[in-house]
Amino acid sequence: MHAEKWKRRTLPTLRTTPPVPIPHNAKNESENGEGKKPRVFSKALRSLSNSSMESMSQSPSRNSSSTRRLQKNHSGSGSMIDRIHRRVSSVSPMSASAPEFSSMPPEVPYSSMEVAQYGPLKTDVTLLKARAEYLVLTDACLVKFGSAEAARAVFPQLDQGDGMLKPGGSPYSAGGKSSAADVRMEIPLRSIVAVFNEEGSSPRFGIEVWWFAQWPKLAYSKTHLFFMLPKDRDDWLTSIQRACRMNLRRSPPPSLIPGNLKARINHIVETTEPDANNSLSKILTFPVVKRTIGAPQKTNSAEESQHFVDGPSFYIVIGPCMLYFLEVLKADYATTPGDLRVKVQSFGTVSLIRFRASVASHEQRFVMSFRLPLGRESRLELASVHYRRVIEAMTKVDRELKPMWPQHLQKAIFDIKGLPPPLSLTSGNDLGGLERSLHAYCAAFKVQVPRWTIEWNTPSQPAFRLLPSSGQPYSTLQLLALFRALRYNSYFKELSFRNIDLSGLAGKKDYSHFGDAIAYTSLNGIKISEEHYDLLMQASVLSQEMHALAFSSESIRSMDLRNILGSQSTSRRSKDPEGARRVSSEVLRPILMLLRRQACLCHSITMAGNLLAPADVEELSNLLVLEDVYMRKLDLANCGLGDEGLATLWTGIAGQGTSLQHIDTSENQGTVKFEVIHNSLSQLQVIKKLNIAGNTRIPLDVPLFEESALYTWALEELDLSGIALNTPTVDMLTGYLASPSSDNLRVLRLSKCGLSGAQIAQMFYAMGPARQITLYINGNRLDEGIDDMCAVITEGFGPWGLFIQMVEFNLETNYIKLLKALTVNTTIECLSLAGTATPDSASETTCKALADLFSNNNTIRFLDLSGFDAKLDEGRLGRRFSKALSGLRSNTRLEHLRVRSQMLNVNIGDLAEAISANKTLHSLDCEGNDFNLSNFRHLVKHLSDSTTIRYFSAFSDRDLAQTIQKSVDNAVAAATSTARRQSMMSRLRHDKAPPSISLPLAQQLRDGWEDSVQTQQQVLERNRLLFEAGEDGRNDSGDGFLFSDGEEDFSKAFGGLALKSFEAKRAQTRRMSNPTLNPKRASMISLGATRLIGSSFDPSTRVSRSWSRSYSIVSSEGGMSATGESPSTGSAVPTPPEVESPVDKEYLLGNPEEPQAAPLGSPDNDYTFADPQDTEFGLELRAHRRFWSDEAGCIEEEDNGIQVDERRP
Repeated sequence: MHAEKWKRRTLPTLRTTPPVPIPHNAKNESENGEGKKPRVFSKALRSLSNSSMESMSQSPSRNSSSTRRLQKNHSGSGSMIDRIHRRVSSVSPMSASAPEFSSMPPEVPYSSMEVAQYGPLKTDVTLLKARAEYLVLTDACLVKFGSAEAARAVFPQLDQGDGMLKPGGSPYSAGGKSSAADVRMEIPLRSIVAVFNEEGSSPRFGIEVWWFAQWPKLAYSKTHLFFMLPKDRDDWLTSIQRACRMNLRRSPPPSLIPGNLKARINHIVETTEPDANNSLSKILTFPVVKRTIGAPQKTNSAEESQHFVDGPSFYIVIGPCMLYFLEVLKADYATTPGDLRVKVQSFGTVSLIRFRASVASHEQRFVMSFRLPLGRESRLELASVHYRRVIEAMTKVDRELKPMWPQHLQKAIFDIKGLPPPLSLTSGNDLGGLERSLHAYCAAFKVQVPRWTIEWNTPSQPAFRLLPSSGQPYSTLQLLALFRALRYNSYFKELSFRNIDLSGLAGKKDYSHFGDAIAYTSLNGIKISEEHYDLLMQASVLSQEMHALAFSSESIRSMDLRNILGSQSTSRRSKDPEGARRVSSEVLRPILMLLRRQACLCHSITMAGNLLAPADVEELSNLLVLEDVYMRKLDLANCGLGDEGLATLWTGIAGQGTSLQHIDTSENQGTVKFEVIHNSLSQLQVIKKLNIAGNTRIPLDVPLFEESALYTWALEELDLSGIALNTPTVDMLTGYLASPSSDNLRVLRLSKCGLSGAQIAQMFYAMGPARQITLYINGNRLDEGIDDMCAVITEGFGPWGLFIQMVEFNLETNYIKLLKALTVNTTIECLSLAGTATPDSASETTCKALADLFSNNNTIRFLDLSGFDAKLDEGRLGRRFSKALSGLRSNTRLEHLRVRSQMLNVNIGDLAEAISANKTLHSLDCEGNDFNLSNFRHLVKHLSDSTTIRYFSAFSDRDLAQTIQKSVDNAVAAATSTARRQSMMSRLRHDKAPPSISLPLAQQLRDGWEDSVQTQQQVLERNRLLFEAGEDGRNDSGDGFLFSDGEEDFSKAFGGLALKSFEAKRAQTRRMSNPTLNPKRASMISLGATRLIGSSFDPSTRVSRSWSRSYSIVSSEGGMSATGESPSTGSAVPTPPEVESPVDKEYLLGNPEEPQAAPLGSPDNDYTFADPQDTEFGLELRAHRRFWSDEAGCIEEEDNGIQVDERRP
């Protein structure tokens, strides 16, 4: 808000509506206006002195009984100016009609006017012959005379008054001066802008009157009228205000603003509020007066009697979201809109913190105060005869922009005496009015609207989710705009700010004596105590906003505050742990205060990924044991809790045994004594999701759970990873899996629990055949009892989703047994063997078993065979693995395949031919295989043969940039070495390759990469369109958008491209409910023998410029199931079709409307594909006829060296 900054703009080319000339008698107007330009007469008018202007305004415009004689003796200056005015109106193409309020009914004599009040003004005692000026108020105008005699001469009806006129000589004496010379000032009532008490610092009794200057001037005039006694001043002020109201009621003006100023105002609003183009008809403009309070006044009587003319005029404009205060410097109605000199102050309507006025005493003065968070107050001291309409308009727009805010809070802002209680109700409060409020706050704070969406797959739905910024983190004002817009919103049940950096608000204080930052009353009228209020006043802005979100609404049940330090949460936690704890404390403390006072309805808190201070953990534990507190979800995973912190927390959890349904305390460093956690677990009665991975150590002979408690639980998810399970606990879990109590169990994580193959086999038997459970048994001792496990898998017992990751078999034969059992299994649909390998490189027998798995298994739809390569560990199948992919050619069931880090670059032909022949794959992720340009081109060439693959990733963003740069550096180095050998003199001249050699070579390489990436995008776009049209050759083309059993569960567990495919499919299903034909069809993209043919190429899409690529080749976080078992379940697009979040278009996984570019590149014979065994294997560039090598280097350690295991996303 530029509350203190003036803006001057000159806009010479603004459009305006054709003006309507001022009505005059036709016989007095000029018939021919050819050759006359308005600027000539404007300059003539401006050349006149202020005194002549004043004499014009003071000249009598009404006829009395002596009108003829007065006009005869009057100088002709006024008549000359009137003639100039008429010529300007008749000739000027830009002349506008005079406003209705500045013209009076023609030929109305003073003698026929109704006199409302008359009396003397303050006498000028400094003059030798002091006499008081006289004031007469009629039903049409306010006239000031030089004396009482002059007033009686013009208004003969005053002789019939009550004797208020002072005695004096006859005004009609033959030798006397004309009384018209004593008409000092005439103010038409319809021209008055404001009249109010004079507010100078001197102890005088006066009123201040502002009115529009005479047409065609666009200006204000002002005068001060001083009286002897304060009662006289008050009586006159009341009479003038009453006369103005009655005049406006008799004949209200149709328009208050001239056409040129309207055009300029519309341009200002359109520029400041681009989204308001459809709301220009709702713009309201009011003429006002800018009051100057306490300014020193001159006490000279001569100065008091003077008034200024042709001063600047002032207006307030109420736009859709902003209020504008305009000062228009002196102009006229013929000035073009662009030539108007306008000073603009803009204020956000929602930043209004106080509006002081009175309708009880007809006081025309009012005060508006605006304030941005963390800013200073900006105040407008104004006055206007239209003050009632201003109050009405401001209260209405405030209600529209904050529809869900309690009306008593509006009363706190609008401190208006005599105003009746508001009865207006707003309509169309979709999403609780969020969109309107958010746009209004962002406009007021001068920030971009944040990205957000609505999630419907949460326990408390609908859930509002703030999406991470696409560029820089959200600014302080952006976050505050969102938080203020969400206040008192009763539409959402959950607020999610996960992975959003909120630290910008931490530690900042906002001192405001209005208390506008504190939500002290809720939507249902509950108020916080004075003590609570004082604590919040001393708290940071972040704490105040968290309090407001949890307290003000009556619908918020859950708050998701994971990783509130943003994407750099891990590094920032390690660099400044105390600072991270302070931020978490400022978020958590106000919520705990509300829960302790039973002042909010939030029952689910997620603080995972944030370091918690010991004091906050203790406060939470003390809160959980209170009888009046009921919590349903408590997610404190990865919060840096040690032994003491976890013990304190689990001691308090026992107090919520009757209400807690979801507990997650995993990924903390500490462990809890078995007795403490065993006792708390036995108190739980309605638990559904329990994640205590690594939280305790179990004795040898005591089970973790009480049998009586376990069999009463209706668990949906259970995670005991990292806890070495003893035999009693395994036996109890096996019995639970066989009981009806476990029918709702969908996810069971038992990774690194020291389980043998025989124990897992027992669980598989207990589950029964094709149990709809996703089971994680990563890192267990499967060699022991592998025969038992393979036997139950062969018979079809066990889960339908199985993750066996990071298992290194002691014997290769055990791995082969597992592969053979999985080959004949007919129940497992989602399988991950990522990081699972033999002790040495895979033998021919192992590769044959893998090939059989591909070709003979007709059940698996999701398969992960990725390897793992770290500096001190390796989990890959070796160079022969690619031969196993030959079985993929005949597979008719597999839809999603991930084979990262398996050295596929060595035998790229196997993968390429498999891609070309397979007809069922939807996504293929083969990142981390060190493809060079020749490999990549060969893959893309065969990818074009597939019509079903819609998602393909060969490189992550970072890997693609590094690979391109590496290939360029290697080629330039090779060229440099050759040049050195050719010329010994090059050693003495320069160490670098000549630009004539290195630059063309580098550019050609980059172009080659860009061509391949562009071709890949074309292929994937074509396949997507074929899928939508049902023409991709799949067997289930009739129901391609129907979801099969478990597809959502598998996609979320598998993650990566499979999850993207599922989300895009779900979004397409929603769009089909309101079908609109896509103008782009697959037939627009023709497929040639080796590459796609496009119609155009956009250089802006070249990868070398920004490395930005489509969703089809972007690596996904948690893409490997080995690196993330439970990726985010958040939907990228709002589920209901009627809800259109602002992020719908930009957050879709792909934008099918973007034009596709035809590839640049060489035909197939531009490169030579050599046999991998050839020592000169590489790319032959025909331009230089030299080979350059792009050998496969060591695969970098994934996930920064963290051992691959299932982890939280």
